[in-house]
Amino acid sequence: MKEISRRSFLTGAAVAGVSAAFAGTLAGCSTTQEKAPETPEEPKAPATDATTEAAAAPADPAPAPTPATDGKPAWMTAPDPVPEDEIVETTDCEILIVGAGVAGLPAAMMAAEAGADVHVLEKGGSFGVARLCTAGFNSDLQKSLGLTTDRKDFIMNTWAITNGVNGRMSSYGLWFDNSAEYINWLEAAFATKGYKLIPAASLEYKITNDGIGMAGASELWQCYPQMIYFANEDGSFFGTGNPVNWTQVMEEYSTEHGAVFHYSTPALYLERDASGRVTGVIAKNENEDYVRFNASKGVLLTTGDMAADHDMMEYYNPDLAKVVRYNINQNDSGDGQKMGIWIGAEMDTAICADMWSFSAIMMDGKLPDFLDGTHFYAGVASLPGNLMVDTTGRRIAAENLPFQAYSVPKLTCTPDGMTWSIWDSAWESKYPKDGYFVEDYCTSNTQEEVDKNVEKGLTFKFDTIEELCRHCSFDEEVFMASFNRYNELCDLGEDLDFYKDPVWMCKLDTPPFYCSKTCSSMTSTRGGLKQDERMRVLDTKGLPIPGLYAAGNTAGSFYGDVYPPNVMGSGIGHGQCFGWLAIREMLGLDYIHANI
Repeated sequence: MKEISRRSFLTGAAVAGVSAAFAGTLAGCSTTQEKAPETPEEPKAPATDATTEAAAAPADPAPAPTPATDGKPAWMTAPDPVPEDEIVETTDCEILIVGAGVAGLPAAMMAAEAGADVHVLEKGGSFGVARLCTAGFNSDLQKSLGLTTDRKDFIMNTWAITNGVNGRMSSYGLWFDNSAEYINWLEAAFATKGYKLIPAASLEYKITNDGIGMAGASELWQCYPQMIYFANEDGSFFGTGNPVNWTQVMEEYSTEHGAVFHYSTPALYLERDASGRVTGVIAKNENEDYVRFNASKGVLLTTGDMAADHDMMEYYNPDLAKVVRYNINQNDSGDGQKMGIWIGAEMDTAICADMWSFSAIMMDGKLPDFLDGTHFYAGVASLPGNLMVDTTGRRIAAENLPFQAYSVPKLTCTPDGMTWSIWDSAWESKYPKDGYFVEDYCTSNTQEEVDKNVEKGLTFKFDTIEELCRHCSFDEEVFMASFNRYNELCDLGEDLDFYKDPVWMCKLDTPPFYCSKTCSSMTSTRGGLKQDERMRVLDTKGLPIPGLYAAGNTAGSFYGDVYPPNVMGSGIGHGQCFGWLAIREMLGLDYIHANI
């Protein structure tokens, strides 16, 4: 058996031509086919002015809330109840799922398969788009390939990386302990439809230049073999140009087993009985009529994240106001979180986001319109051998932080969430040959690509470092101190400031010099309604609200300051598993409980 531990690293070869429609975000949310971008992480939609994009306000399906008078944001105030004589229809069921996305759909599959009377409400016109993968640990298909993970190693390492701010070790254990059974169940269900699941670690395929498996990668950032791709019967998947529309498969499976879907039917607010138990929701159907759904066993909120409501997002994390590129679904406006807040549910005190650290941006602050949905980094600009500084010229972190990790200091330690990446003309000979992928999901790391970017005005070339300094409008004293200090550390062979691995400490001394500006990009938020180890939503006293459950990006109590870059797919993986577990909890079915 091949055990993936803290001392082994995932490797793989780059594959070009990723299908943009399905090579998307690593996290679960209730985006829809109708509204969501083609590629959840980086859509192929034309890039727009960053200011205009950030200001786009999503439509609120609920009645306009009464303006707050207590100093709280208006969205914290519940809408007025719909008059009884305006509710035209009542539907009684056992289980109501609000949100037909990547967390809600497996829940619908489980409920329908178990014979429950389950209805699913979806704000958009269709089910959620298929994302990159699912994720789990030690399933039968993983163990058959020798891909196993140590429980203690996973939980403690993930806790350390995310800072443990909102996350609970019991939540990590809950996912770890139940994910194998979930993946086994999902594999069996998909086999009935003619599809298969394939662990990503068993393939020669690399998503992006994320530091994992690269020369100089730290043991702290070792990647677990949790990502699992959906594939056709012949083994083809999005990486070979044959994506599986797996959310459609989930919807079909649910429907075949009796689930009823209601599209273009946003839930407006939750209803409770005299005891305080959540009994259902008031919604508005596709005909704009008010309707009531009663659920005798429980309501599961899987409405996605809050990134489309910028006021709400920035309330829980002001640093996200610095994000320039929002590759988000406008349907994900925190509807489930708001409904919970209105009845006294507790929210995570802070949220993080699914981030891409080095998205390209033009000098004028606009997003480039010549980069497609998958190649959205400037060539070479994201490589860890570069010197990266903020817009004053100050170095802020080790440049070899992988995947999403560099996003945190980029947002918290800079005035505007942007950095400049700087390298010299000898980069190709200086950087370790096995240290970067020439062609990855984000860009082409070649001199040819650099030259193209120079022609387009995305990357800039200078004969002297002083010229580069003036072009970037750095504070000369700040930048030259950073530049000289960096080169001194390269000569020393040890990064005494940030401890970047020595293989990436490559002195900048060979003109011409290159630079390219990068911004932060995000697809969704991580954090929401606090929950216990039974997926029950908690009130402000820390007690479960009877009848109310949450999963996916609507739920909290899992992430800390950052989406853990060594657990790619954790959003989809734990969101799906927890939605599945919520149904098992409602139906009294067995599963492994954590710490209780």
